[in-house]
Amino acid sequence: MRLAPGLVFGTLLASLPVAAEEVAVDAGVWPYTAVGKLNVVLGANRRAFCSATLIAPRLVLSAAHCLWDAPRARWVGPQSVHFVAGWRQGTYNGHAAALTYRTGPGYAFGTTQADLAKDWALIVLSEPMDIRPVSLAPANTDDAPGNGRQEVRRAGYSHARAERMSAQGHCAVENQPEPPLLLHDCRAIPGESGSALLQMGEGGPTVIGVLVARRPEGTGGRSLAVPVRSFREEADRMRAELSPVR
Repeated sequence: MRLAPGLVFGTLLASLPVAAEEVAVDAGVWPYTAVGKLNVVLGANRRAFCSATLIAPRLVLSAAHCLWDAPRARWVGPQSVHFVAGWRQGTYNGHAAALTYRTGPGYAFGTTQADLAKDWALIVLSEPMDIRPVSLAPANTDDAPGNGRQEVRRAGYSHARAERMSAQGHCAVENQPEPPLLLHDCRAIPGESGSALLQMGEGGPTVIGVLVARRPEGTGGRSLAVPVRSFREEADRMRAELSPVR
């Protein structure tokens, strides 16, 4: 999880007195069955992971910076990426290696608002997973309905608690139109990059964004996510291209 210094947040989040709440989730129950760890091999004895979410049988959503090998200043090869859904102390719901992936056009590893707005990755798996995915919210709808404390959740895996999924609920979300970002108070600590923000509606949960950065401690602790409108079109196109592996 990267720090995002110097970002200017609206007054809405700072004025809300109640923080996002820690919630108990079961990695064996949907939609959390579709949430997992994105394991990345960076070299000999170098491993890393982020959080990720299955949004189609062969398509996973995460953050682009999770796939950047900073010491070598290059993208990792897809053969070094592996998605494990519902990991919990040695058991899991399913797993698959990556075949290829795509990131936000023009994304450069950095912390400017313009760069963070492109910090998304769509990973194509080598085979379909027999797990119900979580749908993306429509791109033409408001990513943060009402601009306030919503029934929005974030679920993923932190470095501090790598063996079990953790989640927060009742997060406050504020929509920033340009560059497109969601400002929110779901927790964001290392390992949780790539977590999906889930809008818990009557029709079932949908993905409204992907977590990419946090503010330094002592500055309000607000976090940033890329809204679904930034990658929905590309996700739809990739889904249409995919066919069963023979």
